[in-house]
Amino acid sequence: MTPSSYLSLFLTISVIFFSHAIPAKSSPKLYQSVCKESRHKDFEQRCLKTLEAYPQITSTEDYLTFSRLYLKIVAIKNAGKAQHQVKEMKNKYPSSGVIKYCAESYSGAVNELKDAFSEEDPDLIIMSVQYAYYAIGACEHVLAQEKSVNTSSIYALNNEIMFLSDIACIASRHV
Repeated sequence: MTPSSYLSLFLTISVIFFSHAIPAKSSPKLYQSVCKESRHKDFEQRCLKTLEAYPQITSTEDYLTFSRLYLKIVAIKNAGKAQHQVKEMKNKYPSSGVIKYCAESYSGAVNELKDAFSEEDPDLIIMSVQYAYYAIGACEHVLAQEKSVNTSSIYALNNEIMFLSDIACIASRHV
């Protein structure tokens, strides 16, 4: 073997060795990217805390799988619980038109999230998630009209479901 062959072999081995020895810069996981996209104050940390409770969601590598899992495991489940609580308030205060309106809004929001979960068309997924968000926003808007019933628990539910819908909106934009 000629000296230049030894040198070529040495350089090749060195390049291989060093390319494995230098750690690659890891890119953020998909769920971390979703959480970074919102411009709302404190959204990123709240989003990360929410999603990190679900390893099957945080381990996804594509937006469609992320969106479907997130809708099924987090958004629909929590919106359904909130819907139940608002319905209980509606039954407790049957004369409140505002609470009745919010109960109907929650029913619509849950249906829209379920539609988004089963939808194949990315544009319709986004639209359904946005409709769910708007339904809760409409409830939020009319709550100020309620004067005889303490609606603070509904405000809290609205805040949570709108936050969860924000995550779904962000992810579904990439589907």
